[in-house]
Amino acid sequence: MIQRILNNPIGRALIIYLIMLFVLILFVVLLQPVLFPLVASFILFSILDPFKNRLLRQGMNSTAAILVVLLGVITFGILCLALGVPLMLDQWEWLQSRLPVIAAQIAKLMDMFGGSLVHMSGMQMDTSLGDRWQADVKNWSADAVVSSAGIMMTSAMSLVLIPLITFFLLRDYRKMRNTLIDWLPNSAYELGWLIYFRVAKRLQRYIRSVALQSCIVAVVTTTGFYLIGLDTSVLFGSLAGLLNLIPYIGPLLSLVPPMLATLGTGSLDIFMMLSILLVIMSAQIIDNVIVIPNLIAHTVDLHPMLVLLGVVVFGYLFGFVGMLIAIPLLTSSKIILTGLINGLRKKLTEDVLYILPKPEENQA
Repeated sequence: MIQRILNNPIGRALIIYLIMLFVLILFVVLLQPVLFPLVASFILFSILDPFKNRLLRQGMNSTAAILVVLLGVITFGILCLALGVPLMLDQWEWLQSRLPVIAAQIAKLMDMFGGSLVHMSGMQMDTSLGDRWQADVKNWSADAVVSSAGIMMTSAMSLVLIPLITFFLLRDYRKMRNTLIDWLPNSAYELGWLIYFRVAKRLQRYIRSVALQSCIVAVVTTTGFYLIGLDTSVLFGSLAGLLNLIPYIGPLLSLVPPMLATLGTGSLDIFMMLSILLVIMSAQIIDNVIVIPNLIAHTVDLHPMLVLLGVVVFGYLFGFVGMLIAIPLLTSSKIILTGLINGLRKKLTEDVLYILPKPEENQA
């Protein structure tokens, strides 16, 4: 049975793929504490590597080119933080000051919903949903205060690790890649390079495209929120751009925070809610009509159901980072599995042709 599977190209490809998947899962589990810095560093590497190569072609040595590129990114990041963070902190403080009002408004709406449900169904049930909601909010707030120190430590560690890891990737990535591929047996060497180049090309194009896509959606959403008079336009516009990285689910999630923030006025502002919905829909129309066809259409070739299930499963296993890496991992898995099957089929065909007698031998 095992020999029959090994003789079948599809069976051999599946076994090799499952071994690679097991190794990947093992690495993810072992490196989970630093998973976010690693993912962020690989994203930065994919974006910055072309700029480093351009400097190398102009005659600059490798270390100097890497330092110039990294210093440029760090300078840009510091400027963005200096300009954007104070504004976002002010908006966050405003939002925190309105949280009790927002919680009270949600509790009121939940009590109204519970009473309407009892009236319509005629069933006897507990309608004190609002009180339990407010109690849950207090518990969540206490947990958030306790965990804030851990979040700050993690953020500080990421700010240190991401530039360091990115530097070593820019300097040593090709050397590490060549070493790993050199471990392949001679019979799989060419196939390994072919699959690697297909995966690397697709992933780098995808990362650069979605990074630009996220920035465009953030700018459009922030501008729209500002024009409709939302007090937290920069905070929620930036969040909408970040959540847009999550296919299908992200745009829906980006609706929730600004909708809840409108309750901070103490009344149900239907006009503001409809305006928020219009802004999000406008950003998605621009994204789907202009951005995706020109930037991302040819980088991901996956069925929408597979994308949705992948986002949900990876999000459940690894949180927000899992949602971000779901599409790249699924795309890479498809390329690797398809490449293995096609490569092993081709190798089997070549082996059979090599074993078969030559035409002149048949004539003899």
